Amino acid sequence: MREERAKAAATSSALAAAKGASDGVVVVGASTGGPRALEIVLSGLPADFPWPVLVAQHMPAAFTRAFADRLDQCCALSVVEAGSAVPIVPGRIYIGKGGADTLLANRAGRLTVLPAPENAQFLWHPSVELLGRSVLQHYDPSKTTAVLLTGMGHDGSDAFTEIKKRGGRTIAESEDSAVVYGMPAELVRKGGASLVLSAEKIAAQLTAWASR
Repeated sequence: MREERAKAAATSSALAAAKGASDGVVVVGASTGGPRALEIVLSGLPADFPWPVLVAQHMPAAFTRAFADRLDQCCALSVVEAGSAVPIVPGRIYIGKGGADTLLANRAGRLTVLPAPENAQFLWHPSVELLGRSVLQHYDPSKTTAVLLTGMGHDGSDAFTEIKKRGGRTIAESEDSAVVYGMPAELVRKGGASLVLSAEKIAAQLTAWASR
């Protein structure tokens, strides 16, 4: 299965590059209730999904590696923990390392996702807000898609609202599927949600956007 998926991913990357679709990115934030919501969303993405997916899920350091490994078993795309500086590639999912913040940076001309020490100015880690801001620094907002899932508080709502204001697309998980309708509700309240969808419908929407 792993070999077949690797071949499919390689084919997907080549096709995405040929279509010019690989220059998009998806950034996802989640907190309480997030592991199940992420499993629903990420397992719904097809093997030929052309964009990298960067995930900040509030979680302690001891759990994110196992969480990434579990997702890797149920997703068509390869899932890895961003436990060190890793150049991003199309069609791969990166789970931010717990006990750190996850940032996107330019390293030797390559976009790289990497862990950074927790920023004390932010309450939750990995910080969705910081990840969203770093994506805005390195991607054209019009090629950026942001998804804010279930969680308590407001982490990520400002950065994701800015993504929408600057031409990007955003999705807030709907109240009917969110375990805690805090983070997505804040995105909606601030006018930062392009769409409000249940967790079960988000993967199909991402796939539709990526195929255009």
